[in-house]
Amino acid sequence: MLRRTTFAVTIIGAFAASALALAQNTGPVIDSVTMRTEMQRYQTVYPEFHFHDPSGTVHFIHRELVATNSPKPLTVHDGVIEISPEQQIKGAIYPGGWPCGPESYYVTIQAFVMNLDGQKSNVVEYTIHCNGG
Repeated sequence: MLRRTTFAVTIIGAFAASALALAQNTGPVIDSVTMRTEMQRYQTVYPEFHFHDPSGTVHFIHRELVATNSPKPLTVHDGVIEISPEQQIKGAIYPGGWPCGPESYYVTIQAFVMNLDGQKSNVVEYTIHCNGG
C-alpha cells in the first residue's frame, strides 16, 4: 500500500513538473485591446493592451501602421514594457497613447508583445478614430 501511494505521488509530481515546463514554453498572449479617450486641447486615445505571459518576462511591444486616411504622414513606435513578472503572470495592462492633434482621421495598427525569450504574442489589430475620423 505504501508503495502505491509513493508511486502515485511520484506520477502526480512528474505530471505537475511537465505541466509547469509546458506552461513556461507558452508565449505571451494579448487578450484584448480597449480604448480610453481623454480630451485636453486635442483628443488623446489610449489603447490599453490586456495581456498575460506565463514566464512574466514581456519587455517589448511592436507596432506597425496598417492603414490611415491621415492628411499628414504618421509614424508608430515600438515600446518598452516595465511591468512586474507577478503582474504579467496574473494579467497586466500596458497603456499606449496616441495624441490626435486637430485633424479628423483614423489609423489602424497591428501590434504584438515579445518576452525576453524572444517569444511573440498573437498579433492584434485595432483602429483609433481621431476627432470623428
